[in-house]
Amino acid sequence: MPEQAEAFGGILGKYLPLHVWAWDLGPESETYYNQSGIVRLGDLTLLSTWGSSIDGLVEQKSEAQWILPYLAGTNSFKIDAKTYVFRDYSLYIPAHQLRIHLRCTLCSGVIFSFNPETLLPVAAAIAGPTFDSLSFTAVLDQPGILGRRSDASRQHLHDLLMQTLALIDRAMQALGDVNTMMRLDDLIKRLMVMLLVPKLFQTGPLSSPSFLVSGSFPHGDLVDWAMAHLDQPISLTDLEQRSCYGRRSLQYTFKQHFGCGPMQWLRQQRLDKAMRLLRESGGQLGLSQVAQSCGYLSQSSFSRDFLKRFGQRPSKVRRQSPVI
Repeated sequence: MPEQAEAFGGILGKYLPLHVWAWDLGPESETYYNQSGIVRLGDLTLLSTWGSSIDGLVEQKSEAQWILPYLAGTNSFKIDAKTYVFRDYSLYIPAHQLRIHLRCTLCSGVIFSFNPETLLPVAAAIAGPTFDSLSFTAVLDQPGILGRRSDASRQHLHDLLMQTLALIDRAMQALGDVNTMMRLDDLIKRLMVMLLVPKLFQTGPLSSPSFLVSGSFPHGDLVDWAMAHLDQPISLTDLEQRSCYGRRSLQYTFKQHFGCGPMQWLRQQRLDKAMRLLRESGGQLGLSQVAQSCGYLSQSSFSRDFLKRFGQRPSKVRRQSPVI
């Protein structure tokens, strides 16, 4: 076994809940190279890798894996007695302490490792009162290839997942970390859920949910809670869980009442709070303090969003505020 290949096998065993039984260079390559990186987002672990062909045997310890290739090379995963061969697809592997024999002509892509039970509350929040936990659990118990090119909705979701990974990559290169306020872990889980069960991802115009009273706004308590926690990370799943109505019903009622979706409304409230603080603090609060109190850990993104909403920079509003 080449030393570099063995070292990469060691990375898998160290950072992912996998036991590496064998790890060697695939027949497609004469020399070995690999570049890899690890990112932890909440309870998700992401391993990104790009390198030579691989022939390996691993065994799960405790978590499920999601394999998302970079559309290069052919991937063959033998799980128990069944072989999954894919190129333009992703592969979901349930957490069953399975032995997996993998062969990749080009070892390139992202491995997501996670406890599949963490997808249950996300799926329940998206689906709302109609959620069938038994059916979704049955989906989580089965390995499967998730099509891309042959399924327009799944292709769109895969594209969003790739865009999210590109955002993570930019954040890591610029800051060495990912802003927790962005809740990208929740976004990735939502995309996984909708890839597993495409019917949860419904497009087209929103219509009034039959169980909502016409003209009423049922989310007063949710709005009050969000307004009291503008300085904390809030995900769309958090809002859906507290609303008890589900994704499309929440989108519909916020659109009808506020003219925008719940996350757009949340961003507006944070920026409105920032404007109040800047005007009322008399220059006593720094821009970084204002940004953090409104849920922004990055002053640059705060200034960008503030300028877009109000047409002027927060630094100008701060200078013009009456001195206390």
